[in-house]
Amino acid sequence: MKKLSHIKRKINDYFYDHIKLKETLHVSKGLFVSAFTALFYAFAFYCFITPANEDHSTIVGSSIITGGVGGLTQVLYLLITLVSGGKVIDQYLLQSICYFAFNVPILTFAFFKIGKKFALLSLLNVGLSSIFIQLFGGNFFGVSFDFELPRKVALALENQQLARVLFGGVCIGMASAFAFKNEISCGGIDVISYFFSLRKSTSVGKYATALNSLIIVTFSVLTLAINKGSNGEVALLNFMYGIVYLFVVMLVVDFINTRNKKVQIQIITGVEGIEHVLIANFPHSTTIIKGQGGYSHADKNVLYMVVSSNEVRQVVTLVRKIDPHSFISVTSLIQAYGNFYIKPIE
Repeated sequence: MKKLSHIKRKINDYFYDHIKLKETLHVSKGLFVSAFTALFYAFAFYCFITPANEDHSTIVGSSIITGGVGGLTQVLYLLITLVSGGKVIDQYLLQSICYFAFNVPILTFAFFKIGKKFALLSLLNVGLSSIFIQLFGGNFFGVSFDFELPRKVALALENQQLARVLFGGVCIGMASAFAFKNEISCGGIDVISYFFSLRKSTSVGKYATALNSLIIVTFSVLTLAINKGSNGEVALLNFMYGIVYLFVVMLVVDFINTRNKKVQIQIITGVEGIEHVLIANFPHSTTIIKGQGGYSHADKNVLYMVVSSNEVRQVVTLVRKIDPHSFISVTSLIQAYGNFYIKPIE
């Protein structure tokens, strides 16, 4: 463990002396995460959200409503189907074009209100997602493709609605969460919910769920309209599966994305000055209460500190290094009011 810590410290020292290399690697990481999460999102969409026949054509009425910009495109697809009298169009092409087009104004908003790098990397993610969805669909500007693995997965789960909901929710939730964790988004309502979560300093998932509820209802009503009032159970099932899907996505996103989760750390120590070390290493202050050990009757300092959940391990490691005999307890918080610093998005 000490050897690993020593290697990590040497690496950090090296990057401290080579700032440009550090920045280059940081940008490269952002590009990789954008591409990987876009591929993961497109794979999940093709395999679980809109299953295809052998010829890559989508099966009308079998799609799971996803919410967000993808969900808006699904609603648009149903509207076109309804207006055209049931004429089937290429949903993958429509999804690719609309997913990118709908995201442009949203990411323009993000560019000015959240962060420039965040918006640009998110735009790259959205663009690649659109391309990958079309590629998995089997055609890209007249060039045919045949990706065997996603096609086999899609066909195997074609009639397994619940499995598709669960797998799709987990995969798309992971794509969104890993993007969020690296200060990127998969676009759409994710951006809006991320904006509100930063302003409210709370979890992301519940905002996305609230914004997506209306889309699910609209999708279910249109499904009922396409069936001309018959097969109401189809519309009801679409609504129920949509709710389950959003719930799974919300759980995955809030489980992985810990940026806005806060915890309270209570430190009981007999060493003076620990608060100065903590303030020097973290952008949070502490509250000190004088106490006394119940058994030893020795004077103790009780330090209270609220930090982001991803900072807990660093705080505990630092305190234990200064005072190995300290007693530390960690408590999850629902919300913290007042001046709590969170590093702004670039």
